[in-house]
Amino acid sequence: FRLQLVRASPSILIATDVHPPITMLELLPQPPPLKSPGVLASALVVILAAIALASPPVVGGASTTSFGSPDVAATSTSTTSSGILREGQIIVEPRWWTRQYPFDPARFTIDGQGSISKDDVYNPDSDLAHEIRTKYDDVGLVYITNTGLTDMADQRALARIIMGTESEYEGGANPRNRNSELANVYDIGAPIEAALAYHHEMTYKSHSIETLGFLCKHAVNRDDVGWSYVSDSVQAHDYIMQTPLGQKLKDKGLCFVRRMTDATKEPTDEADKAKIYNHWQKSWMADDPEEAQKAAEAQGLTVEWVDHPEQGRLMLTKYYKSAFEYVPSLDRNIMVTSIADDGEWFDNWPGIMDVPQEERPLEMFFGDDEPFTLEEKQAWTDAYDRYGIPLKWQEGDVAVLDNMKYAHGRPGIHILPGEQRELGVVLGKHYDLHQHREDKWTESDNMLPKSVE
Repeated sequence: FRLQLVRASPSILIATDVHPPITMLELLPQPPPLKSPGVLASALVVILAAIALASPPVVGGASTTSFGSPDVAATSTSTTSSGILREGQIIVEPRWWTRQYPFDPARFTIDGQGSISKDDVYNPDSDLAHEIRTKYDDVGLVYITNTGLTDMADQRALARIIMGTESEYEGGANPRNRNSELANVYDIGAPIEAALAYHHEMTYKSHSIETLGFLCKHAVNRDDVGWSYVSDSVQAHDYIMQTPLGQKLKDKGLCFVRRMTDATKEPTDEADKAKIYNHWQKSWMADDPEEAQKAAEAQGLTVEWVDHPEQGRLMLTKYYKSAFEYVPSLDRNIMVTSIADDGEWFDNWPGIMDVPQEERPLEMFFGDDEPFTLEEKQAWTDAYDRYGIPLKWQEGDVAVLDNMKYAHGRPGIHILPGEQRELGVVLGKHYDLHQHREDKWTESDNMLPKSVE
């Protein structure tokens, strides 16, 4: 466990940056100063005991009680009566994974043993290329580690064995740029301190991408710091459909709201700059409002312009769609949306985290404009967390995933002096989203959960 102690009052410490999160711990009515070694040791004993009680038992590396069943609420004094939120919780708290792989990692992992050659990378008939295709075709995910590659152009070529043609990041929410130092692939487009909730790339409009690739240039070699995670959305879908939330998403659909700022009114104050997420000019690759609106409408969005006396011309878009997508390779509907398209995306984002929820760049409602409750947002997050898979980055690693079958995300990262963590992003071919098909729900998709029967 990683511990950071913060004094909240003379008699209370808060342990932060731990999994699962620990709330306030009562120590002594009037404790002596913590500089006393004996008191500090006693405090740590209390905290570690609390962590042991709050943490699920782990057997063979597998968490056995991280999450309750869909229709049985957890019975713990650390949660609310809903069994989903802990007492006093005010924001969504992701857990990323249960410390148990949802399926055998050998099915998607390739160990390059530090000796992948140019011929392995650029020969489409190489044994490595064959193994990459075989594993990807099996599960829709491949993670090539210990490659020995130091040139990101080689890593990019490795990813393209699966991805083929790349596409541009048009109409994306993040302020993402191509980076010449990353072999001209895209950067992550988010502050390293920000936690990025599980999400499928660009499913908040009519066009998405088939595949997504990640290339590791620099990694942090310290415990699980800097890991990314992917989640098996097929299993997450099957789980959430047995809950009231899954049925509600199926019945009501979603409304995505985006608020984009005006690049011509870029603030000069650094604190105000930190509150800027993405200008409409960058998102739609157009300086003319009419061109930007035409590009947005071509992707199914409705557009409203708001003239602000200080911030210029703001672009507000709305998009109503299903929370699910029919995936031909699976011949069924699965969930391809998450809370990443809501204001919670910015809960740890420097600058924007201080902006009121209703003014943040992203907001999401049910399709009838009903807002989500915190319990629903946490339950949605838990569904992805149950089937999370860590990508334990090393320099030179490459991962490629099917953007419909897997969500991806990562916790916020706190870099120490001398450490670096840098990934490049490769976007696969454009994919036209068709939303769900009424004839492609499974029998279990249509069953009411036991708790609402």
